[in-house]
Amino acid sequence: MVAAGLCALAAVAVPLSPHHPLASAAAVVGPVLLLLVVALRRRLLWTAAGAALMAAGDVVFRVLWWVHGAPVVPSPADLGFLLGYLALLRAVHLAARGGRTGAGLDALIVVVGPAAVVAAAVHAPLSALATTGDPLRTAQALVAPLFDLALLVLVVRASVAGALTRLQAAALQLAVVLLLLGNAGYLVLVEIAPDVLRPWLGAPFGLAFSLAVLAVVLHPARPPSAGPGAGSSRLVLALLPASVCLPAGALVAQGLAGADVDWQVLGTGALLAAALSTARLLGALRTAAAQARELERLVLVDDLTGLPNRRACAADLEQALAAEDGGAALALLDLDRFKAVNDSLGHAGGDALLRAAALAWASALPPTAGLYRWGGEEFVVLLRGTDAPRAEGVLQDVRLATPAPQTVSAGLVARRSGEGARELLARADALLYRAKDTGRDRVCTDAPPSGTREAAGAHAPTAS
Repeated sequence: MVAAGLCALAAVAVPLSPHHPLASAAAVVGPVLLLLVVALRRRLLWTAAGAALMAAGDVVFRVLWWVHGAPVVPSPADLGFLLGYLALLRAVHLAARGGRTGAGLDALIVVVGPAAVVAAAVHAPLSALATTGDPLRTAQALVAPLFDLALLVLVVRASVAGALTRLQAAALQLAVVLLLLGNAGYLVLVEIAPDVLRPWLGAPFGLAFSLAVLAVVLHPARPPSAGPGAGSSRLVLALLPASVCLPAGALVAQGLAGADVDWQVLGTGALLAAALSTARLLGALRTAAAQARELERLVLVDDLTGLPNRRACAADLEQALAAEDGGAALALLDLDRFKAVNDSLGHAGGDALLRAAALAWASALPPTAGLYRWGGEEFVVLLRGTDAPRAEGVLQDVRLATPAPQTVSAGLVARRSGEGARELLARADALLYRAKDTGRDRVCTDAPPSGTREAAGAHAPTAS
């Protein structure tokens, strides 16, 4: 960390002294070499590779400058810079891998506004460079800022995804912004800057790589698990609208200042920011709708069996009783000696029995019937518009469908005139206890006997 501070100090101090090519080169190359060393020690191989390639490219660039007496653009050094950028992009991409959905789009929206302003700043000199008829030089001047923007998108994505600590994120974001300002500023100022300002054109690069060293030093032994915290969420909420408004604000500022309004670049940036923000909003709405559906499902569905739960049963029962005819039959089911199953097979065995019984009973019921898990080993069957004899026949089918050797007892009632849900359930519960007390494995009902069912084992005792 001390070495990174000394590199940053050198990057700022060198331009203050009489300009010397070796001192200027050391102020830029030194932080890159330090990044290589600390990345190797932290086993961040892609970062180390990027630093090595960047350092090699800068050494070649400086040597060619010294030999020819002027910067050589384009040159073989550009290959080192290109490969170095690719390695650094890979390193940041791996750091952000597995982040939350939408982090990439958030990062793109955050960057697109400042990118439009930077593009507007370099638009005029880049157009002038393109008119010189040197396409390679134009491409070389354009490539570095584009890579800087791509790197900034990935760094912001890693930040909002929670893959970086706050200090790491701040250091890396500032480092990439300095790289972008350095490359864009060099493009804008290299031809028009006075001699006293030219030594400062390399300062952003030295500062940027010094901050990158600091970020690597701060790299924790165990990186934070990807996932946005409250801090990153607040940061995104603050940066998204600021980025969207930035191109339009720059247009207004140019107009108020009486300068030439670069409406092509800034207008395109504003439209792109608006389109990306709209896409992000639609995605957020879809996510919210999906979460609402899942929450509703969790509220009304029993996780173990997948059946509607007690809350859903109460709602459906009230709806059935509020119908015009109000006809309904209801049965409370209870698996016999379920505690013994838990004691012998464990809770996993008991859960498996509950799932198997629910599946078997649902298959035995007609499509219009409702099957609910009431709680524990108790279930409810709701038969709308069904009279007592038909309901008893359905419940006998359910009883016989119970997975062997398990048995089930049930209390079956048909709604009486003016009877509410609470009274209906109370009668069914009392009949369920009667079924348990009279031998289990049976359906007890207080409806008049139909005379169509035998009584014994498969027969249901009928209360008079």
